[in-house]
Amino acid sequence: MIRTFRGAWSRRGTLLPLLLLTMVVVTGAVTTIGFAQHANTSAALAVPLFVLGAFAVPATGRELAAARRGEIAIARLRGLQGGELATLLAVEPLLVLLAGGAAGLVLGSAGSWLATAVWTGGPGGLPGLTAVLAGLGIVAVGLVATMLGMLSALREPLNLQVSIASRPHPAGTGAIFADVLIVVGAVVAVYRSGVADPGHPDVLVLAGPALVGLAIGQLVVWLVRISARLAVGRTANGGLTGFLGVRRLARVADAATPIRVLVAAAVVAALALTGATEVNGWTDDTARLRSGAPLRVDVDEDAVGALALTRDLDPDGRYLMAAVLVPGEGSAAARRAFLDTGRYAAVLGDFYADTPAAAIADQVDGLGGADSSVASGDTVTATVRGVSARTSGVMRPRVVVAYLDEHGTDQRAEIGVELPLTGAAQTGSAALTGCDGGCVITSVTLARTRGDRTLPWVLTALDFGGTDAMATTWKPAFPGRFGQPGGPVVVDEGLLAPASNRPLVAEPLSSGPKMPVLATPSVTFDGRPQLDSTGGDERPAQVLATVPALPLVEADGLLADLPRAAAGAPPTVPAAQVMVLARADTPAALLAQLTDAAGHDPRTLTQVDAAVSDETGATQARVYSLMAVFCLVAALLVLAAAVGRQRSAWAREVAALRVVGVDLATLRGSGRLEIAWLAIASVLATVGGALLAVRLLLAHLSLVDVPTHSVPLVTGVAAWPLVVAAVVVAGVVLVVNGRGRALHPDRTRPAILREEGAA
Repeated sequence: MIRTFRGAWSRRGTLLPLLLLTMVVVTGAVTTIGFAQHANTSAALAVPLFVLGAFAVPATGRELAAARRGEIAIARLRGLQGGELATLLAVEPLLVLLAGGAAGLVLGSAGSWLATAVWTGGPGGLPGLTAVLAGLGIVAVGLVATMLGMLSALREPLNLQVSIASRPHPAGTGAIFADVLIVVGAVVAVYRSGVADPGHPDVLVLAGPALVGLAIGQLVVWLVRISARLAVGRTANGGLTGFLGVRRLARVADAATPIRVLVAAAVVAALALTGATEVNGWTDDTARLRSGAPLRVDVDEDAVGALALTRDLDPDGRYLMAAVLVPGEGSAAARRAFLDTGRYAAVLGDFYADTPAAAIADQVDGLGGADSSVASGDTVTATVRGVSARTSGVMRPRVVVAYLDEHGTDQRAEIGVELPLTGAAQTGSAALTGCDGGCVITSVTLARTRGDRTLPWVLTALDFGGTDAMATTWKPAFPGRFGQPGGPVVVDEGLLAPASNRPLVAEPLSSGPKMPVLATPSVTFDGRPQLDSTGGDERPAQVLATVPALPLVEADGLLADLPRAAAGAPPTVPAAQVMVLARADTPAALLAQLTDAAGHDPRTLTQVDAAVSDETGATQARVYSLMAVFCLVAALLVLAAAVGRQRSAWAREVAALRVVGVDLATLRGSGRLEIAWLAIASVLATVGGALLAVRLLLAHLSLVDVPTHSVPLVTGVAAWPLVVAAVVVAGVVLVVNGRGRALHPDRTRPAILREEGAA
């Protein structure tokens, strides 16, 4: 055991990356799975980390085997083979994997507790048995993968294994098959993403981003090698700096291989950042549409009561606005929202500016325009004129106006006028009751006082609570019988009551004033457009515009003006949600008055946003980003381990070239050219792979469960995640490889060749 620890310490430069890699993968897996158990999100989102770990650990195993070539050769010379040799090789990585797994379980438990506390707003929770078993499984699989990575050293001919330096050799059939399998797996994952259930992606679809990144990385590795081999001939007669740089890329098979894992991790990270950005934007849009305003206070009133409450508390209309949501489930047209649109600009302003409902700002003024059928005054005035040519005598006509008050109750107002027969006009008035929230006229009756003369007369004007009721199109309420007229005659001046003792009733045409509405694309009508009012009665409607989303109803429904819809409507339907919307800067005193009157506390946009995140599982997009960070760290360790092993080979190569007279400036220039070549290839691969992954896979990963009626999650390419991923990859390649190539002149002196040969 002491010999084992001594050997491990002597190879700490290679074993440390394996220890850290195991710790990172286990930590990421336990954190993700533990959080999923407490937040009810999908634990399968950790699949890309497992895929990258499955490729990163064998790569580290190969580095470990390369570092132990001499030890393996001596053991084989002493006759060790088979199980004995495998046991000798397995002890060190097993100890390292167990230590890394234990540290990963501890850190993953802490990460799960912290993520649960921060992103769910509840108490932190430790991971369950599933997360622990996943961590132990990673250790077991890591040991097997490490041993598989060391097989190349066990199969290497003994005469090559005892040599001082490792020589490049062509890839074996198994390695080529694995590389091709990666590309095929990426293609299959993309195909599966297009045909699988979008709400329940399978493991292959979830592994798609990592597979696409690995495939793009592998293609870039091949292109780097091929282009370097072609460039060797072109630079042979040129400068020595370029020739040495491309020759090393062409000869050293492992120079670009670690880039594959780094590119894959960067692709996963770019996709995760893009997804998190779009999910956060979708969550914010959904919360704004669902809440209606920065502050929302539910009230136990009907629609008219909410209107009266806002006008009493905020008569200037600066901070409060009444609203009603009827969440009809029968169809999209049954879902309807009503806003006091006269206060929209003051209360909401640009609240919906960056949401799918932004277009309503240009249309909202059309919802609250004048309507001749809606009255809000307290007096009805009728003007009548006789059509007789007599010079003496009077008539006593009566005008009876039937209407629905603000509560939808039938009311009547009767106006009596003493009209001279000379043809002069006379005016009479009567009081209107219950019209503060709006009244709707239902009929006008032209009657005579009992015993009065049956002479014709005309209703020339009717001011109904401040509106011109005569602007409405009228029709007889019932047809005439036995030669008697059934209703007044519509003439240019108004309504004519011909010679008749029967009351003549006129009603507004149903196709008269239409309720202007905004609709979502999902709304369809059977026949003419109709809008159910706050009380449920049908009103003829006119669709002003179609917009992707509307406040309160989100992606399915209609939006109309509340005062116009509530005017003359029956009592508000029980299913309606009546509320008062308020600005974020509403004075505290006014908000306190509203809260006391409503009996409910205000609900902030932040609270609605948190509720949407919990309902849709949007927090898993953040966990996906966290998992992508673990992927990047794992890729960094793989690259660092590979560069660390190549460092000694680079030192020997520089020493050998110095023997033949190549100066250090030329050698450093060739190293910089090689690093620049790798950095450019890595950046191009990262950007290309990220574009493919986002366009082909992001929409199928089901990062959120989009509820019914909500706006869809629209996925697309975002610039800044690509830039961040490209900058990170370029920085990692330049720093890690640059550090590996930065050797002090004393460490590359020609004498080290003699010293290694003597050793």
